[in-house]
Amino acid sequence: MILKTIKDFGLALREARRAKQLTQSQLAEKLGTNQEWVSHLENGRIENPSLGTILRAFAILGVNLDADTHRRAAADPSFDTGDLATDEPSFLKGPGK
Repeated sequence: MILKTIKDFGLALREARRAKQLTQSQLAEKLGTNQEWVSHLENGRIENPSLGTILRAFAILGVNLDADTHRRAAADPSFDTGDLATDEPSFLKGPGK
């Protein structure tokens, strides 16, 4: 799964949490946050969540965020990466590039 948006991260987090049979409250306790924060993240309602907290959540849930998976998927021409830049984020390329 390619995670492009915060909503994608939230859906992946929910799926992983449910696979581990954890409640939002249980995950929140392990993260040192609250159930409401987990709910908001899972529903894509947090604009700028802490990357550290997101990475810790995925680590707690045993999710592998291997970037190499993206490279392999991007090499497959049938794999739709949308507007995801594979070498340089578009916002670094400047206007109109």
